[in-house]
Amino acid sequence: MYQRNDVREGMTVRSMDGEKLGKVFAVNEDEFLIEKGLFFPKDYVCRYAEISHLEDGEIILTHGKEGLHRFSFDGTRDSDVMAGTGGGAGVGPGALGLESRREVGTQDEVAIPVHGERLDVVKRSTQAGEVRVHKDVVVEEQHVTVPVRRERVTVERRAVQDRPAMNASFQEETVVVPLRAEEVEVRKRPVLEEEVVIRKQAVEEERDIDETVRRERVDIDGAEDSRKLGLNSDDPLLRR
Repeated sequence: MYQRNDVREGMTVRSMDGEKLGKVFAVNEDEFLIEKGLFFPKDYVCRYAEISHLEDGEIILTHGKEGLHRFSFDGTRDSDVMAGTGGGAGVGPGALGLESRREVGTQDEVAIPVHGERLDVVKRSTQAGEVRVHKDVVVEEQHVTVPVRRERVTVERRAVQDRPAMNASFQEETVVVPLRAEEVEVRKRPVLEEEVVIRKQAVEEERDIDETVRRERVDIDGAEDSRKLGLNSDDPLLRR
């Protein structure tokens, strides 16, 4: 069974099905108070026997939200009102989950929680701009000089002294001598000339945020100086 030492202020309380019920803001020997909501808090009383287990610093109860007792500052619970025992015997500051202190020459004291708001800053990534790189096609002329070769004919006549002509046919004849030359053929092929590299770098800067928060302020009318009553300002139940 869990005890007071196992429960601390600020711990998250969840039901048996994982629903977040609130956070602990006050503890005593037998019970602890659960603060529900932000702007309209509903406080609940829970006993240590109702704790199923502790998981990752959170309190898991043995029942759901409907099993909690609603706390009322007039000294009653929902269950006490329904039973017709509200304000009767056995219902005191200790039974409501509040610290009860008694000193010589003073009366019983009830600590009333005073709430305030705190800012939680959450950062999320958004698109702040963009960089566009556009490519277009440029047509230009390129001059290239290419050496080519071709054959040409020179005619030379040489005098020959009397030699016998063995195959003389004395017929008309045309002799064809082919001439060769190189032709230029232009082919184009794509090549990679350069690369454009775009790098992104994270730059950290500070940004000032101004926001309003609310807190509750206690005004005490007709009471003596709290120092005469022996109150401790460090008491976790006297939060301002």
